[in-house]
Amino acid sequence: MRLKPQTYALTAVTHHRRCIFRHASLAELFIATLFRYRDAGKFQLHAFVVMPDHVHILLTPAPDMAIERCTQLIKGGFSFAVRKDCPGEIWQEGYHAHRVTDADDLRNQILYILNNPVRKRMESYPHIHSAEAYAVRLDPPPKI
Repeated sequence: MRLKPQTYALTAVTHHRRCIFRHASLAELFIATLFRYRDAGKFQLHAFVVMPDHVHILLTPAPDMAIERCTQLIKGGFSFAVRKDCPGEIWQEGYHAHRVTDADDLRNQILYILNNPVRKRMESYPHIHSAEAYAVRLDPPPKI
């Protein structure tokens, strides 16, 4: 068990960068998976964006959870839920987890996540799903 909560910016990429999240139903299922584990107390969810072929998530694992386990729940939970509609591999192996180090880093990670569609020139893409639409359900950023 950790004494001090750690916040992470997590990135996971789909297998062969397949654009599975172009389909609104799959993006919504992924978001439902995120909130299911958040609501179960596995982590606090501060920001996220679902792009066509990857996701960015800012989260703080619960005191009894490691970032590895949170990632396993998110990726595995979605893979299990979508297995009938999307056969085969869903995710690339591994993920990138950046531990947030201070308040400036936290602000930069939030901005990176929220601005990802703009950077990728996808701000008008109809299936971009970001935390802005779910702001009332997000956890406040931690005090670092």
